[in-house]
Amino acid sequence: MGIFDSTQLVLDRAISGATMRNAVLANNLANADTPGFQPSEVDFHAALMGALNSGPNAVEAVQFKPEQGPVLALRADGNGVDAESESAKLAENGLELSALTEVAGARVQIMKTAMGVNG
Repeated sequence: MGIFDSTQLVLDRAISGATMRNAVLANNLANADTPGFQPSEVDFHAALMGALNSGPNAVEAVQFKPEQGPVLALRADGNGVDAESESAKLAENGLELSALTEVAGARVQIMKTAMGVNG
């Protein structure tokens, strides 16, 4: 086992998943006026939970990928992006990402303090 425990590993993977989800949601919003565009989603919570249930090695290897849901045509041009919904998801995900990075940073600071490293 390395210097980081399983909690830190899970935090790291959750940050990776939330970061990918942020990019996917931003892409959805950027294409809100693109005819025929269908939004994607990253369900990193489910992927991470599945990995946690499979064991510690699975957490380190978990991969997140954007997936397209059922085809929606919210507009006549075939675009399936609901800009308000995507904006709300992006804001919620941003808060979660911020919380995850704060917790991970605090844990690293605790380790530095325990090792007597200033800074």
